[in-house]
Amino acid sequence: MSKISLYRKYRPATFEEVVGQEHVTRTLENAIAAGKVSHAYLFAGSRGTGKTSTAKLLAKALNCTQGPTAHPCGKCESCIAIGAGTSLDVIEMDAASNRGIDDIRDIRDKVAYSPVEGRSKVYILDEAHMLTKEASNAFLKVLEEPPAHVIFVLCTTEAHKVIPTIQSRCQKFEFRRPDAGMVLEVLARIAAAEGLDAEEAALAAIARSSAGAYRDAIGALDQLATYCNETISLADVLAMLGTVESELLFEAVDIIAAEDVRGAILFINHLSERGRDLGQFAAELIGHLRNIFLLQQLDDYPDGVISAPAEDIVRLRGQARALAPAQVMRFIELLIKAQAETKLGSDARLQLELAFITAARPEVDMSTKSLLYRLEQLEQRGTARAAASAPETAPVGPSAPGAVARDDAPDPAAGKLAAVPDGAGAGEAAPAYSAPPPELTLDKITRAWGVIMAQVKKKKIPLYSLLQEARPVELKGAVLTLGFPAEADFNKEQVEKPAYAAIVAEALREITGADLRLRCIITGSGPRPLAQPAAPSAEEVIAMIKEELGAEEI
Repeated sequence: MSKISLYRKYRPATFEEVVGQEHVTRTLENAIAAGKVSHAYLFAGSRGTGKTSTAKLLAKALNCTQGPTAHPCGKCESCIAIGAGTSLDVIEMDAASNRGIDDIRDIRDKVAYSPVEGRSKVYILDEAHMLTKEASNAFLKVLEEPPAHVIFVLCTTEAHKVIPTIQSRCQKFEFRRPDAGMVLEVLARIAAAEGLDAEEAALAAIARSSAGAYRDAIGALDQLATYCNETISLADVLAMLGTVESELLFEAVDIIAAEDVRGAILFINHLSERGRDLGQFAAELIGHLRNIFLLQQLDDYPDGVISAPAEDIVRLRGQARALAPAQVMRFIELLIKAQAETKLGSDARLQLELAFITAARPEVDMSTKSLLYRLEQLEQRGTARAAASAPETAPVGPSAPGAVARDDAPDPAAGKLAAVPDGAGAGEAAPAYSAPPPELTLDKITRAWGVIMAQVKKKKIPLYSLLQEARPVELKGAVLTLGFPAEADFNKEQVEKPAYAAIVAEALREITGADLRLRCIITGSGPRPLAQPAAPSAEEVIAMIKEELGAEEI
């Protein structure tokens, strides 16, 4: 007698057993209870998320002898036949092999026949996106107005390939990819039902390797149950599936944080000697780095965003503090590049070594992208040094105590200070301005103010002198507000002139890439706005480049 696969044996028998798809099961249960079941459904989602199982549950609910009911008994002849795939009223079709217009005509000819045993005839069409364009168009009429006893359930992993006219005739449900915790819950339940002695760490490793597919995880458990005699251990999972224990992922990131090139080479050699699948390791390390990057960006996060066990979160937070976000992004990019090169035929070990060495010692990479990244790091260090030595003064802005916006300050809505192209006539309308890109902030303009001033100096030295007293104090929409101290009222009035405002706007556009209007205000007679750290001098920049990049003057 042939053995039934675990993923078939433990298909959800009730809507409650469908894990992670409450938004689907609750809607279907309410529709069945209220007698409002639609004539056509489109179940979309990645493989192994429960689309076909939910379609069969819907068929059971409609044809159960105690129904229609949202809680089919699972014991009547109809429920048993549907579960075993022998019901004459539930027709499962594979659109990958029945994708032509003749197959659709066959459906169209048979839908008129009444159900043989139950109340409803349910057509489950797997991989519905595989239908040809002609077959899809032939399917439209019967899908829109089927007989009252017919229900269509279309399942697909690529909903965007289903033509819009079919999608518009169906109620669409997106099946979510479960996280590792949900998959682990299902595996633990099946292992207990089968009497399998499985270590929790082993089941967690299976869950992580499944990439959010219940069927893949249960299939792996089935395979390991045959491979192991008594206990399924983590070592067995690693030996059979090639997955990576979380301790190795933490060790890899610690090596990069310590910039330990020797340790990186020995670590990869250790992986290779133990027979680890280096491609699988790279994929899991990318997922680990993703969790670190998300923790760096989010103080709080909803369940399911971080795909890691609760006991690993504390260590992940520690690594998130040890690495800069730019370092994490750079390492992810290097690993993705290594994966791509490996798929093209390059040696996986060599590519992984290159990724680790480049991440731990950026100076070995002479690519343009790497050089720009390193120069950015140098600029940040130089600014930090200048900030550490700059005298502290009290910041004054438009909203600070004592800050007074002059009544005669130009109204930005009036466009009086809008930058106009050189040579524009007095009667010409000012150009339209759109909001700057979201990545442009007041802080970035403030840090770049020295560079902007240098650009203004190239264009108009008198204007450069006038702007010595000005500081950016607010960026609101496409309007940049410059603050002047009370004693610099003359400077403010001169900068407000359209010709000068146009030059400043042009310099801003050249440096930031955004079209901005200017607004000038008086920020009070108190202390001047906080002086920003001076940009490092040319000599300091040259010294840092020599030190960090090993450059020589020629």
